[in-house]
Amino acid sequence: MNRTTDGAPFPPADATHGADDPHEHHPHPIEPQPADIVAAARRRHGAAGAMLAAGMVAINDVLLGQKPKEEAPIVVAAPTEPHDVDRDGITVPVDASTSVYAPPQPPTDPYAAPAGRRR
Repeated sequence: MNRTTDGAPFPPADATHGADDPHEHHPHPIEPQPADIVAAARRRHGAAGAMLAAGMVAINDVLLGQKPKEEAPIVVAAPTEPHDVDRDGITVPVDASTSVYAPPQPPTDPYAAPAGRRR
């Protein structure tokens, strides 16, 4: 029998505290997203598994008529105008006597040609 460091025996597996009860009601069950299901099928079963999973997800959507849950946008009012980090840089206070300054980075050329591929 295994014992803890103080010599007491370990509790039996069914007496552990905090274990998930399969009959316990969860108010918001976590359901995998269709993209997660298709990606998992692709990893496990290849392209054919991904196609089959995508077809089954589509059939499920058509038959059950489930609409995607829309998330409401979150808007938070700011007390001041935002600081332009790209133009001014940023100063981050570490403690009462120390702060760190990061200067603004030079702008990148939006019309620069992409780097060629190496072989």
